[in-house]
Formats: sequence, C-alpha cells, structure tokens
Amino acid sequence: MTVAGHDVVGYLCDHCAHTWSRPVEDDLEVYDVVRVDLPGATLYGTAWQVEADRVQVRGTGGDWLLWVERWRVIVH
Repeated sequence: MTVAGHDVVGYLCDHCAHTWSRPVEDDLEVYDVVRVDLPGATLYGTAWQVEADRVQVRGTGGDWLLWVERWRVIVH
C-alpha cells in the first residue's frame, strides 16, 4: 500500500476492527537491530543482508538465519 508516495504496511485488529499503518523501513542497513513481525511469531535479530524487497535476519547469538520480506522488518 502507498500513502503520500511512501510504502506503508496496513494492520487490522481482529478483535476490535481498529486499523492503522506504519511506513516500510527505507533506511534499513546491515547490522541494524530489528524486529520481524511474522504471522505466528515476533522475532528479534540483526539485519545481515539487505536487498530491495527482502532482508536476511540473523537471530541473537547466531541461532538462526532467515530471509523475510522487507515490509515485515522494523528497526528496533
């Protein structure tokens, strides 16, 4: 979704039907500490590789390495 020329992520609360949005991170860099919002979990780690549409995130202590869509990543 785009608002005022910026990509945004839209949210909907299933319980109360409240909606809100946040901008997609456009200043994300390697080694930024990030939060990743997945459908069944929220993960925290470090941006390991950054591409235009996806980010590779490394878990704290190197426990896991995961590619996720860029819109799921929030600088923490």
